[in-house]
Amino acid sequence: MNYTPILTRREAEQIHAASVALLERTGIKIDHVEGASLLLDAGATRDGEDRVLIPRHLVEQGLEKARATSGEIQIYSRDGDPAMLLRSGDSYFGPGSDALEVRDLDTGEIRRATVADVGTNVTVADAVGFDFVMTMALPQELPNVYPSLYFEMIRHTPKPAVVTAADFDSLVQTYRIAEMVAGGEEQLRQRPTLVAYLEPLSPLHLDGDVVDKLFFTAEREYPCMFAAGANCGATAPITIEGAVNQGNAEFLSGLVVATLKNERARVVSGANCSSMDMRTSGVCYGSPEWARTVAMFAGLGEYYGLPSWGFAGGSDAVEPDFQAGMEAYESILLALQSGSTLVHDMAYLKRGYLYDPRMLVLSRMMVDRARKLLRPLRMTDEQLAGETIDDVARRRDDVDNFASHMHTFERFRDALWIPPRYWERGTNHARSLPDRLTEVTREIIATHHPEPLSEQMQTGVEAYLSSL
Repeated sequence: MNYTPILTRREAEQIHAASVALLERTGIKIDHVEGASLLLDAGATRDGEDRVLIPRHLVEQGLEKARATSGEIQIYSRDGDPAMLLRSGDSYFGPGSDALEVRDLDTGEIRRATVADVGTNVTVADAVGFDFVMTMALPQELPNVYPSLYFEMIRHTPKPAVVTAADFDSLVQTYRIAEMVAGGEEQLRQRPTLVAYLEPLSPLHLDGDVVDKLFFTAEREYPCMFAAGANCGATAPITIEGAVNQGNAEFLSGLVVATLKNERARVVSGANCSSMDMRTSGVCYGSPEWARTVAMFAGLGEYYGLPSWGFAGGSDAVEPDFQAGMEAYESILLALQSGSTLVHDMAYLKRGYLYDPRMLVLSRMMVDRARKLLRPLRMTDEQLAGETIDDVARRRDDVDNFASHMHTFERFRDALWIPPRYWERGTNHARSLPDRLTEVTREIIATHHPEPLSEQMQTGVEAYLSSL
């Protein structure tokens, strides 16, 4: 679909210039001997014991390399089929990761997340049509938690995944599973089925673990994003302009390091810049600031010629209620309007602590509605419908209204947004929307059966996890 960049080219140039100046003047703290050496050997300078100043020419060289390898990144399904072509202006939606709590559909209570919740939520996400998946839950007592959760995801959907990992070993173990399923390291490099979500520390700190992860993905040409959590008033300046400036500088620092390690490294641009609630000090998931900064990073992605990391469809509310719907839809609209590429955290509730499978159903419906709303106009004879108007106005062939005309019958599904059956249009449902969503979600869980991983592959992955 067509999209409208939120940033003008001049504004993107200004933010880029400010981010480069920040890297030249303030630089980065880097706790990694090889990473620092790569930068220094390429022309960076040291400022104190652990700080490195990155000159403009290294940033521009890194961007030039990245445009060649990452301007378009094809991502594949678990089964090796093309699934997402990541490029500026095309938007793909998926849920988030690592929520500590879930809403129990049977009791209605909020409780701690379990491994089974990952399978349940991924099944729902698969059924309603999300483009990629994330774990949506983080059980606390699970051994080898991140590779085990990745296994749980690919058992319940063939769709590609965005993966997190608390440490380097967990990331490597997750990729070992992906390599097993793909048929080997080279096969996964040629047809990547997952994207690594790597996070530097804000402000401007590349710790040793994240550089190890960056090197691992860069060496193997596995796609990743290097997306800081530069949140307004907490880990970044209070202004959205300042937070995006810092978050973009943090992304650029990772881009430089990755492309120095391997000029064919594949990277997605962008960062996370929400805001801190000034009353509670919590990071907001339903704030207009995050929706706006996503659009700004999408504009920077277009300026760089790279796909961008985005956010939409989340809320600070605890129920899929009016507030949740308003906050989620606002961010979905901005993500689509700005052309944000890889849009995550759909259906998050309670400031990122809670997943409720009902919100997966609701937020994915909002994407369909927003796409219909923002669809470009098509000024064709068929769409302008002059002949149809003439037929009805002159009452040819006994057609005396548009409802009975073949033009309506043939095109209404494409022309109109057709709401799901649970959506109220003057029907006076006896039950609330959350209750209606509960019924729909239960039906999905009972009837939707994604194509399973082969028994042989499941046995192989289980043996690998047992060996860790």
